Amino acid sequence: MADKVRLGRIQYLNVLPIYFALEHLWGDNGFHLVAGTPAELNAKMRRGDLDLGSISSMEYARGPQDYLLLPDLSISSRGPAGSVLLFSRGPFPELDGRAVRVSSASASGAALLKVLLAELFKVQPDYQQGPVTGEGAAGMAATLAIGDEALRLKAAGLWPYQLDLGAAWQELTGLPFVFGVWAVRRDFADAHLEAAADLHRLLLRSKTWGLSALPFLSRLAGGKLGLSAAQVLDYFQQLDYSLGPDHEKGLITFFQYLQDLGELKEMPALAYFGGGG
Repeated sequence: MADKVRLGRIQYLNVLPIYFALEHLWGDNGFHLVAGTPAELNAKMRRGDLDLGSISSMEYARGPQDYLLLPDLSISSRGPAGSVLLFSRGPFPELDGRAVRVSSASASGAALLKVLLAELFKVQPDYQQGPVTGEGAAGMAATLAIGDEALRLKAAGLWPYQLDLGAAWQELTGLPFVFGVWAVRRDFADAHLEAAADLHRLLLRSKTWGLSALPFLSRLAGGKLGLSAAQVLDYFQQLDYSLGPDHEKGLITFFQYLQDLGELKEMPALAYFGGGG
């Protein structure tokens, strides 16, 4: 084992309530923080360059044999997610065969978009991965942005049509959508059970602190993104950081859609750290 547990942290605003106390208030707790986009953290966890951290639900679905879910931690929405947004130049039913740019930072969002456009609008665009702003969006009929990039595009108001993927998923299924989960690598958990358990408890404590301090965190983060504290607070309050029975139903339903689309070969089981797998 390395001297410190390697902990992955998404570099977006949406996880600030989970990590702020852990990063800024409680000093050195035996972990090394590694920040990155969801896609970057997925790859690091897959290679074993991280021991524990946030990954996309899509990454878990593709490699359940490698991971154990950490209970009561997710990045979910029960309706609008606020920062997983499809911006389009025309109505969504007209996107069939059209070029749609998908952020290379996304995994779950990109997979969810395929489900939603197929199920709600009966279209199959030409998905192209790459930059979603500037020249990357030139010539595209639509572009999918996530995280802080989506918040900035929404504030700019340059695209006439906008689809919030969390809201669209709820319209389709009535269930929460789980964009990301926290997981520990099985090999690390087997070899360092106490270290994994300690960090899981620390993440839960930090989450409790963060959810009790959302107005403070909103004021702190607003200026950095050019948003008002009220806008950031509204965004935080759209998100759901738990992982309960409804979230499990949402995950399983998502995986079933992906299997039907040929994106998954088989249904992954949900296995948890500390039990259930």
